[in-house]
Amino acid sequence: MKRFVRFVAAFAASALSVATADAAPLLGPPRIFAPGVISGAANDGAPTVSPDGKTLLFTRSGAGAGAILESHLIAGRWSPPRIAAFSGTWNDQHAAFSPDGRYVVYVSIRRVGHTKKAYAHLYRVDRTASGWTAPALLPVAVNIGPAIFKPSVASDGSIYFLSIGTGHKLQMYRSSRRDGTYLAARRLPFSVEANADVDPEIAPDQSFLVLASSGRSSKDDAKEHLFIVFNRGGSWGAVQRIRYVGDDANGSSNDNEPDLGPDGRTLYFSSDRSPALHFPRSRAQALADEARIEAWDNGSTNVWTLDIGALVKNARRAS
Repeated sequence: MKRFVRFVAAFAASALSVATADAAPLLGPPRIFAPGVISGAANDGAPTVSPDGKTLLFTRSGAGAGAILESHLIAGRWSPPRIAAFSGTWNDQHAAFSPDGRYVVYVSIRRVGHTKKAYAHLYRVDRTASGWTAPALLPVAVNIGPAIFKPSVASDGSIYFLSIGTGHKLQMYRSSRRDGTYLAARRLPFSVEANADVDPEIAPDQSFLVLASSGRSSKDDAKEHLFIVFNRGGSWGAVQRIRYVGDDANGSSNDNEPDLGPDGRTLYFSSDRSPALHFPRSRAQALADEARIEAWDNGSTNVWTLDIGALVKNARRAS
């Protein structure tokens, strides 16, 4: 979440520390995703992937605004990304496919009416045989304030999102959908201001949610890390830190913007991490390191993937 120019950037790292439940089982190491194509020289956010796995949308930003880019899987490779037809006019980010792939919800920061004030609200575009429809603003049941970010859509149409309220208060909400109508959004019970929880990503069946937080690790750690919380019988359990090989106790990188792949186990996330350098190194290794830096590893955020299948399987077995 910190990679984009947002209202939250200046204050997300200053939240109070809140202890969490026991850490989740250790997972394998994350991997860089599509280096040099999706993970490139600019700031790249985690993608949302269509149910058939052939189309992805992600945000790319520089020093100013961002745009949502589109790429297609062709012969096993992701095509060079291009600005999506519905994006580019405004500062857009955080696209989220519906689980059936029929539409996308995303954030667009736009001036409203004749005022100069910009609002970050959620819009919807439908996917048709001829392309994307024009963006449609979602109702006030979802756009509950001036700064709404990181939508995630469940199979029943419910939308989970982050709202930044007065005093930079971070809260995550859910707006249920019934008979084609969004109901008034309700705050998630584990989302309290002191935790600095952001970037909710809901499983299609709403059995678990992945998030990022800078307030749940320790008082000395201002970085954002990934967490997971399971829903059993309609009740949310304890929020757990997602731990993986290569993730030290506090963590030296910001890991955020989680997005689930269509397989339900691949987690895409944005991170400013870099592979460790080891010295002394051979000439060949030095050249390889230089090529990597020129392609993507230049201090910007990139897309990484993490297999959380074992974590989800263990939780479901225990329920």
